Amino acid sequence: MLAAFLPSAAGAQEPDPAAVVEAFHTARANARVWVEDGPEPALSAAGRAVRQALQDADREGLSPADYDFPAAATPQALDRAVTAALLAYLTDLQAGRIAPRKADPDLFVYRREVDGERLLQTVADASDPARTLADLAPANPVYRRLRRLLLEYRGLVETSGWGTLPGGEPLKPGMTDARVGMVRRRLAATGDLTMPADPTDRYDETLEVAVRAFQRRHGLDADGAIGKRTVAALNVPVEQRVRQIELNMERFRWMPDEFGDDHVFVNLAGFELDYVRQGVTRLSMRVVVGRQYRETPVFSDRIRYMEFNPTWTVPPKIAIQDLLPKIRKDPGFLSAGGYEVYAGWSDDAPQMAAGSIDWTAFGKDRFPFRLRQTPGKKNALGRVKFMFPNRFDIYLHDTPAREHFRRSVRTYSSGCIRLEKPLALAEALLRGDRQDPAQVDDIIGAGQTTRVSLATPIPVHLTYLTAWIGEGGTVEFREDVYGRDALLAEALGS
Repeated sequence: MLAAFLPSAAGAQEPDPAAVVEAFHTARANARVWVEDGPEPALSAAGRAVRQALQDADREGLSPADYDFPAAATPQALDRAVTAALLAYLTDLQAGRIAPRKADPDLFVYRREVDGERLLQTVADASDPARTLADLAPANPVYRRLRRLLLEYRGLVETSGWGTLPGGEPLKPGMTDARVGMVRRRLAATGDLTMPADPTDRYDETLEVAVRAFQRRHGLDADGAIGKRTVAALNVPVEQRVRQIELNMERFRWMPDEFGDDHVFVNLAGFELDYVRQGVTRLSMRVVVGRQYRETPVFSDRIRYMEFNPTWTVPPKIAIQDLLPKIRKDPGFLSAGGYEVYAGWSDDAPQMAAGSIDWTAFGKDRFPFRLRQTPGKKNALGRVKFMFPNRFDIYLHDTPAREHFRRSVRTYSSGCIRLEKPLALAEALLRGDRQDPAQVDDIIGAGQTTRVSLATPIPVHLTYLTAWIGEGGTVEFREDVYGRDALLAEALGS
């Protein structure tokens, strides 16, 4: 199943639905499948099970209207109409309603290849079609938890959701304010707080614990102060949360049910990385991802090697846009940062003295130099980088800029992913690869650029999720920092 999420699966040709329907019925000698024998068109038990599943498509975050089939004049016509509607439903259920790149050009994952004829046969031959149809939904445990959450939040819609908390001075523990009661009721609606028997307008310790929990599961600074960002998160309408859940269920339909017993999973919207070994999360950490105008793309690959004490060859765009203004302002910038200057990009390009160059004479239309930062404490890649060579030139790496990990929104890189605990990940990968993790300290201490290959490359998945439920059952929501929820909603026509 991983193949559908990795680069080798790109560009598969989707079969023509009409041809699949024709092949299915031809293989069954055009015998009726969903319609009872007789002169009048009437659904059989299997047909009724299919119709019920299509009518309940909203349970899967899909629209029943997309799978409606009209009454037909003949039994044969009705039989094929049911098949066509069922095929559309199963395709959307297993592969998503839309190809990812139709929603967003920065998504480099691909719809699963769906064997429609086999799926139709599976349902047609089932002794319990209703149970079989339920089992054909994505088996990813996060998807199934989101499905339960969708039902719960739709229930909140039916009970009018929650009110809107007005702005004003930030609410802090110990304060007495009329808005405190509104906060209590809002948190009680989503199970963050059990309403006390005799509530007051005082912001007490019990409420503070609930507020901090709410902040953590929304990716906010868990400081207990109810300021602008926390108020904004509390005020997101329940209808919007429902749509957010549906959009993330769509994303999971693009993904495999399993990511591999061993893998690295990065949620760009959540700014988090998990290392999973033998199906168990062994290590989690914060990450820094690309700025809004240098967004980190979504794709999967395999980590093949690590490079310790790396050099950094500065990409031309970064050299011109980010470094050149600093070089012009400070003639000593390059030497202080450990940068070397070369006269071109060929391997034999001569090294130049930075002070001999008139940097004001160069810009975006003319910049022939290659800048390379030597290993050291100031190196932008820190002490190690994790390589999965790809066309985007994206990788995971250490960083000397540690202050960014303390922020709740961590969009500061030029596209690559900075790690909070890079050496812990390096040691974990080596241990999982049956190599000695103790070598990390020795290699770094030697100060030489050293490549260490993994005998078994490990899958790495760069994803973008704004709603999910963790293994412990915690409901998590995140801001749509790259606007990818909005793009997907627009592509889906909602």
